[in-house]
Parts: sequence; C-alpha cells; structure tokens
Amino acid sequence: EESLALSRQEGYQEALAYALYISGNVALQQGDVATARSQYEESLAIFKALGNQQYIAEPLAGLAWVSLMQGDYAQARALFAKSFTLFQAAGNKWSIAVCLVGLAAVAAAQQAWIPAARLSGVVEALCQAISGVLPPPIRGIQELTTASVRAQLGEETFTAAWTEGHTMTPEQALTLQESVTMPITIPASPYSVPPTAKAPAYPAGLTAREVEVLRLVARGLKDAQVAEQLVLSIRTVNWHLTTIYSKLGVTSRSAATRYAIEHHLV
Repeated sequence: EESLALSRQEGYQEALAYALYISGNVALQQGDVATARSQYEESLAIFKALGNQQYIAEPLAGLAWVSLMQGDYAQARALFAKSFTLFQAAGNKWSIAVCLVGLAAVAAAQQAWIPAARLSGVVEALCQAISGVLPPPIRGIQELTTASVRAQLGEETFTAAWTEGHTMTPEQALTLQESVTMPITIPASPYSVPPTAKAPAYPAGLTAREVEVLRLVARGLKDAQVAEQLVLSIRTVNWHLTTIYSKLGVTSRSAATRYAIEHHLV
C-alpha cells in the first residue's frame, strides 16, 4: 500500500503497475476476488500504455487465475494461453511453468483428465530443467490438480499420461491442450468460488482504501488514529490523504469531511 500510494503521488507508472499486480496477488490469495480483478485490470491498462510486453503478461495471468476461481474456464484458458505466449517471447520459463499449472487446473476443472495429467508432467519437467521452484500457492494448486487427476484416472493411466507430458516441450503441451474439446457442461471445481460482485464505484475515482481513510477522517480521527484503525503507517495515511485531497479538489480535512457527508460516504 505504501508503494501504491507513493507511486501514484510521484506519477511513477511502472512502479504503480507492478505494485497493483502484487497487490492483486495478495487480494487473490486472501479470497478477495473482486479487488484482485480490479487491481489486475488497472495494472494491465498501465503496462499496455507503457508497451512492456513481458509485464503485460503478469496481470493477464492474474486475471486468468481470477477467471479460474470464478468458474469461467474458457476465459481462464484463453488468458493463460495468451500469457504463455508473451512469457515465451520473453524467454521467461519460470512464468511459463506457472501458466501451465493454470492450464492443467483448467483442464482438470473441466474433466479433461488426460490433458491435465500431461500438462502436470510438463510442469515438473520444466521446473527440473530450469531448477525452478514454484511459489507455495501455485505449488499447492499443482499438487491439488495432480492428486485429483490421479484419483480420476487411476495410477497406471495417470502415470502413462504424466510420463508422456514429461517428454513434451511446453509449446507441444500448449498446442495439444488447445486441440482438446472441452465439455459444454461445466462441472464444479475445487478452484471455484461464487461469482463476486465488482467492487463498488466511488465518486471522484476514490479507491476502497481511500474511502476507508476518508470515512475515519470525517469521523474526526487524527492521522495516528486512522493508521491504528487500518493497520497502516502514518506515512501511508498521509499519502492517502494527499491523493484524496487531489481527487476531491480540496485542501483541508474539513473540506474533505464536507465532501464525504454530501456524497453519503459516512
């Protein structure tokens, strides 16, 4: 949050976009899918404006995970594939492995068990080849997918498909996965969460966190009290207030409080 606030204040777009991406990851791991989507989308828009293709792939992959968790498997599949292509062009094999974990999870969620087993095999082979270790949340999904597919196929069939995947290149696995016809009826998935409503839109482009700060200020709390309430540093609260004043076109706490009352934010 400090990085986000300072990047906005200084107009440092690349740092802002990356901080939004990381914040999206945190929100997603905490189960706040709506916030994650919003932060990934803002990050993606900034990276597109900057023209950085490799960084564009990061929030795209984040949106793919959001789609997977919300049960939109067609969208998740398309976004993972697009991210894969961008990471491939950049030579980022570690991130390619993460995309393949996502594609394996999508295949398993749609009961395409053999492709899921092959993709899991490709992931393990790629990680071994680059001496790469998947981050804990992604490793957890890989293990969940592998266990689910093994239970469905049985040990012998699973091992045969997994071994076949172990001999494939990531490009071959992606091509094979894209040729698979997924079922029209989408079954329930262990990765799914109920669709979450989009984050509410606040006046003047205020973010949810900025509204939280403004509400406490309007209640008469000092900066230190706001920081304590929201578990932030005083510096972060000051940065948020600077941004809030700028967005509202005001220069004082009293004017900001009046705005909050007039716009029913308190």
